[in-house]
Amino acid sequence: MTSDELTKRNFLDIVYRQTDGDPSAQVSMYEAGAALGLEKSGAGLLAEGLMVEGLVELRTLSGGISITNEGMACLGYSARGSSATAEPQLGTGELLTQEDRDLLAKLNAEIQAAVSSRQLDYALVEELVIDLKTIEVQLLSPRAKTMIIREVLRSLQTSMAGVDPVLANKLGRQL
Repeated sequence: MTSDELTKRNFLDIVYRQTDGDPSAQVSMYEAGAALGLEKSGAGLLAEGLMVEGLVELRTLSGGISITNEGMACLGYSARGSSATAEPQLGTGELLTQEDRDLLAKLNAEIQAAVSSRQLDYALVEELVIDLKTIEVQLLSPRAKTMIIREVLRSLQTSMAGVDPVLANKLGRQL
């Protein structure tokens, strides 16, 4: 993650915390920027970029902004009071259900995309590939074990924390 990406994420997290995750609440983009040590112009440019991405929304001409559902999703949070946007969770049964298998296929694709879009150390890539292959092998079994998958997701969460923190948080919510 570049320093610009980290600054964007931290700014978005500040907006999230200051609004308590409420898309109808607003905060000053300048105050959020000041919390990161940014001047007014820098905070404005950063907020503009997040607006273009649809992660925050301009509320007032004086710089009031609010977080969007997309912004919360980017941080790994679900929309407040919205069960329709609640993400699926790994089941608690001994064996994986079809919904669990579908979820794992989606997570697998997201992890592969995150890994392939970055320059990573060979040892880390090898570790990630082995964990992903472990999931694939479990999915081949008609009696795939939920506890094995949970342990692999725990390992992936730790490995992905430095690669894609949002995805690492998402994996953590499956545990």
